[in-house]
Amino acid sequence: MGNRIVFFSITALILFKIAAVYFTEFSLYGDEAQYLLWSKSLELGYFSKPPLLAWFLSGYIGVFGDSFISLKAFPLVVYFFISFAVFRLCLLLSLSQSGSVFCGLSFLIMPAASLSSFLISTDLLLLLFWTMGMIVLLDTRNNNSILNFLLLGLFLGLAFLSKYAAVYFLLSLLLLIIMDNKTRGAFKNKPIGAVVFVISFVLVLLPNIYWNLNNDWITLAHTSDNANLKNLNLNVFEPVKFLIAQILMVGPILFISFIFLIKHFVLDFENKFLLIFSLPIIFIVLIESFLVRANANWAAPALISLFVLFFRLVNYYKSIFIKINFVVNYVVVVFLFGSIFVSSKNKAFDRVRGVGDFTEEISLMVGDKDLVVSDRIVFCNLSYEARNKSINLYMPYGGDGPITNHFQMSSPFNKNQKNSFFLIGELSDVSYLLKNFQGGLVREFVVPFSSNNLKLYEINLK
Repeated sequence: MGNRIVFFSITALILFKIAAVYFTEFSLYGDEAQYLLWSKSLELGYFSKPPLLAWFLSGYIGVFGDSFISLKAFPLVVYFFISFAVFRLCLLLSLSQSGSVFCGLSFLIMPAASLSSFLISTDLLLLLFWTMGMIVLLDTRNNNSILNFLLLGLFLGLAFLSKYAAVYFLLSLLLLIIMDNKTRGAFKNKPIGAVVFVISFVLVLLPNIYWNLNNDWITLAHTSDNANLKNLNLNVFEPVKFLIAQILMVGPILFISFIFLIKHFVLDFENKFLLIFSLPIIFIVLIESFLVRANANWAAPALISLFVLFFRLVNYYKSIFIKINFVVNYVVVVFLFGSIFVSSKNKAFDRVRGVGDFTEEISLMVGDKDLVVSDRIVFCNLSYEARNKSINLYMPYGGDGPITNHFQMSSPFNKNQKNSFFLIGELSDVSYLLKNFQGGLVREFVVPFSSNNLKLYEINLK
């Protein structure tokens, strides 16, 4: 299978993805709609995430608009750059140019990348700047110029502004300095370069540090809550599920092929580098899945190194397996986007189905009254779908108690607003307004994108 065939296959697949997005009846996932809302109200930070994705989206939307097809093209564009970065990484890890091209293109249809290329997420920019950071680190190892140290700090800082999981890069960098003499020498022999690296890294982070400082470090507090050992819930099945998810996302054929050929594995620098930038992350999240919980994408940066690690060995000793892996992954992508094309009724798509129809129905019932929505995902879905309507959406929050999402900060419904409004949620959500109010249930909805039935109340405060 030549690279020309692979290139045209990938091009055809991208066109099919665009067609699937164009013809589907699906809507944005709630988190995607949230990032879009953030992009229209630029801040130096947000409740649950750092701000870089919102900044990028703001610029992108300013040029291409906020239509569904335009927004869904955003991750495809970012993955083009990630794929090129993987190609450059492979070249620096001693793969041939032909092998590097094949690896970069194959990365685009790795199951994790295929799914992620349909979703706007903070992982997109994290993976891009993480990979660019790995490239510059390898360059710095061979040429410890001030420019390389500067770029390393900038890319690592941008990775942090994408998602705080970039902290794993610092851990891997420390391990590489300890375990590799040449990397250690690059930092030790150019102390001014190390200082430039730290300063550039901190300067990129300063806006978000300032925002957190003025908002009681709320984003870091939310991030730490996700891994809070107070929520200890030992479960031996969660680590197994996590590992299986990683195998499925990197590609089961590639993983099995690697295991089959592992007797040929040699711990040269390239493989050591890739292991250092993958295994510690997998191990930490694995332990977290056992102690508390862990989402499959929490180890997303590790999959880049694992994919290249597996590819290097299998491509060298049994390239036919690489081709089989490509074909199998290609079929999986076609099936995934074929399901999107026909707006599949599968439960896996519940959270992106029927949002538009629900918004139309709600807007007719609410009219010109305010709408208060207590669920973050529903709030974001409605905000995007009703962006061209005159509905005013708010989040219930009385100012007491902990903040649980960004919209309690940016769009709180308080006592100074209208006495008559509609509520999607429970009456207890607005009990802070007045002790006595009349709330009549207008309708209870069964909607596929919500885990619970939604209740719509009409509220008249006394």
